[in-house]
Amino acid sequence: MADISAQVATESEKNPLERQRELMQLLSQETRHSIIQALLGHPEVLASAAEINHFVPSKAKKTVEEQLDVLVAADILAIYNHTLNKQKRGLPWKFYGFTTHGTDILEDFNYLKAVPMARAVHQKTRKPEKIIRHETAPRPPLPDPVRVTFRLNNESG
Repeated sequence: MADISAQVATESEKNPLERQRELMQLLSQETRHSIIQALLGHPEVLASAAEINHFVPSKAKKTVEEQLDVLVAADILAIYNHTLNKQKRGLPWKFYGFTTHGTDILEDFNYLKAVPMARAVHQKTRKPEKIIRHETAPRPPLPDPVRVTFRLNNESG
């Protein structure tokens, strides 16, 4: 796991084909791919760990957390904190979402074409009360390029 993120981090030393191969390996690993799909389908493109775990049910929570760390280390995802939620019981304050670099990579590998289908699946998926509460919780703003990529017009909280 860490080897992949370390390899991706040294992109300036690699030729473009090697870089592309490494990115494809990073994105196509089963758990990471499922995480990316869960985020592509999320209406706010920012999800708590609990939400991501709900949409990646076939993997252990620890496995999902490890793969989230790999995606953060590779600068595909970032952790976005909404500290105002810390004072509110039952609301998440730590969210995972794409970075500007991550959206560029998703565009390069045609992942963004899957957004309408991923959002439809997300909308139709049954969610327990906790996940609904997390999904509707206030969130921090995304960077403008990420917000524009996903055509998000209004930012929450």
